[in-house]
Amino acid sequence: LTVTGGSTGLLDGRGRSWWWSDKFNRYGDIYKAPTALVVMNCTDVELSQFSSKNSPQMHISVSQSSKVHLTQLTTTAPWDSPNTDGVHIDRSQDVRVTRSTMGTGGECVSIGPGSRFVTVDGIVCGPGRAVSVGSLGRKGATESVEYIDVKNVQFINTSSGATIKTWQGGKGYARSISFTDINFTNVDRPVVINQFYADPYHVPNMGAVAVSNITYTNLKGTSRYRTAVEFYCSESGSCTNTHVNSVAITFPYGRAEALCQNAQGDTSGYVYPKIPCLR
Repeated sequence: LTVTGGSTGLLDGRGRSWWWSDKFNRYGDIYKAPTALVVMNCTDVELSQFSSKNSPQMHISVSQSSKVHLTQLTTTAPWDSPNTDGVHIDRSQDVRVTRSTMGTGGECVSIGPGSRFVTVDGIVCGPGRAVSVGSLGRKGATESVEYIDVKNVQFINTSSGATIKTWQGGKGYARSISFTDINFTNVDRPVVINQFYADPYHVPNMGAVAVSNITYTNLKGTSRYRTAVEFYCSESGSCTNTHVNSVAITFPYGRAEALCQNAQGDTSGYVYPKIPCLR
């Protein structure tokens, strides 16, 4: 199936009434809100030149599908619109998201449980949150993600950037994930591994979804805050084989820093800020 849009067409979800509901009831109606376009139980799909505005929730969802190519997308929503991810992927494999511009209140691209062999290439992201893997392992669930390749992404004025997030108490794995040729402009939290999603201060330090074989190569740009790299890993030793190569993320008003807790791995080439718990 091939679906090709055009330069003038636009799908307007008119989502503001849903977002307003969410402001009063965060666990209410927004989670029943419609997604603008859903690709489910499909094989061999190409969607190109598609524009979506103000979706009530996610703009595009790919679920339980394979061999899906999304290209030349434009998704827009206000920075404070909740859960308006540009593209969400779960339980799917062989998915590519390329040559697209996304500015939303959620993730530009979120890669959820059961995703394998996903490529995100040539994305301009901002405003919004991140290109994120997860969250995984909520309520003790066993979930997995593997073989994820994120490259040639520009993050502009986003709240996060290259992100992996898991819940405490979960099981499974997030492995073989690479972030390559990434540029950050005034990003709140450019690089994040967080095994304490969603609240790092009020959860026990227990087992977590294993995060391994994570590679960061040629990351550069500016952080809005002093902390440019955050690796928050569980004491269970479930963050291993983290490789950081050629990173230069600066803080315009002083010295940038990295926070590193229980991550294992190494650095090579020029890496700034220095990541204290990696070799």
